[in-house]
Amino acid sequence: MKKEYPEGEAMHLAKSRYPEGEVMHLTKSRLEALTDGIFAFSMTLLVVGINIPEKAALVQSTPFVTNLLFSLWSDFFHYVLAFLILGAFWLSHHVELHPVSRLNRTYVWLNMGTLMFVALLPFSTSFSGDFPGVPLGQILFELNLFALGMGMFLQWKYATGKDRLVEPGMAPGFVRQVGARSLVVPFVSLLAVLIALTGKTWSTAVYLLLPLIEYIVVRWARKQAEPSGG
Repeated sequence: MKKEYPEGEAMHLAKSRYPEGEVMHLTKSRLEALTDGIFAFSMTLLVVGINIPEKAALVQSTPFVTNLLFSLWSDFFHYVLAFLILGAFWLSHHVELHPVSRLNRTYVWLNMGTLMFVALLPFSTSFSGDFPGVPLGQILFELNLFALGMGMFLQWKYATGKDRLVEPGMAPGFVRQVGARSLVVPFVSLLAVLIALTGKTWSTAVYLLLPLIEYIVVRWARKQAEPSGG
């Protein structure tokens, strides 16, 4: 005879599998929807940081408009840079969340903390673009990306540590590769901050090296995952 449980069989099985207080009714699709929405909103909001002075419209001449457009180079540079990096983070978040088979409160709040820095990026991007000659403006932008990257790394380490939120048997090489890739932006951000602290105002240009550094890191991680010969 099948045993009946007051709270329902599904909840009983969940409680028997996970520690008390760790059972969540939040589905992964809800977390993905929230994450996608915040990423999309932040990426769209980045363009708002490109401001044209109100009184500029009073001068209707081609030379003035040309000079005005060129004066916004820093805003455009930071906009493109932040947009591409956010796009890369969004793709990385998809890669990290795909193997996650269950959620708990700690992981959800780690994700929320990461999204907080995603939502902050339009402000730090605008601030950095408005003060291209002030190292502090660059440092704020770089620290924002550092915190965002570390949030992604901590989510992955927490989910995969001891197969906490993923199914057992995940390839160690894949776990190592994703973890290594998630540390690329924090590493470059720290390098940029160190450059900015010396008084240099071009420190954000270091992010142009991201594709090369990521390529090297991925090659290294894949090589580490290969079985040793002999």
